[in-house]
Amino acid sequence: MVQQDQHFSSKWVAPAAGLYKLNTDVAFHEQLLGIGGIVRDAEGDVLVAFCSTEKGCVSVDVGEAITMRGSLRIAMEAGFQKFILEIDNLKLFYHMKKGITSPCAFGGVVRDILQLARGCQSVSYPFVRRTDNSVAHNLAQLSFNFSEYRVWLEVCPSEIQGIVCNDLDSS
Repeated sequence: MVQQDQHFSSKWVAPAAGLYKLNTDVAFHEQLLGIGGIVRDAEGDVLVAFCSTEKGCVSVDVGEAITMRGSLRIAMEAGFQKFILEIDNLKLFYHMKKGITSPCAFGGVVRDILQLARGCQSVSYPFVRRTDNSVAHNLAQLSFNFSEYRVWLEVCPSEIQGIVCNDLDSS
């Protein structure tokens, strides 16, 4: 079941029991996209964290969509099926909320995300301010420190532990 949530979050809010919150972000460095994502439960515990880089020169909107698609795929492969996908890019937020796909690179990636989401039991797409998406942003930045894809299962990467704690303290 896909739900369209119009909630605009101002800080990290725990999902209801049984749901998982997925936050993602993209960073750019020269010809690389830094991709970061994190899945947390109702207690705020880190269940999956990941970061990677992809070569390419794309717009911020396309980069955000590519990051959401890859992150949703990873989270689903880890066995999660009930999501709150927080989005900090207004264009992506509105396209996801309305199910809009246009005949361009951005629209194609949005179409992929919507198709993946159909395989979930529950999905909503609330907007979150960029300042309140710092954990995913820091994971995206962290990706430039590695030459390969990184995944942490049920452990918080030491590099972002303080940011996760601050996120939880503010909720």
